Amino acid sequence: MILGLIVIFLILIIIDIPYILKKKSANRILIVYSLLMIVGFTMSLLQIIDKIPKSPVVLIEKIVTAIIY
Repeated sequence: MILGLIVIFLILIIIDIPYILKKKSANRILIVYSLLMIVGFTMSLLQIIDKIPKSPVVLIEKIVTAIIY
């Protein structure tokens, strides 16, 4: 499953990179694209290995609690 995930993401990157590099602001687009791909890959990997990521609500609650107290 993990190998399949890696192959799928590599195929997506190979398909998308030529179009991104042709744009005027390729650097900014490439940075945002890379961040989105890293987040997507990480979330998919966590789902494959049955590690449930924490809910954003839990993180926000901890931040608010740290600020208030």
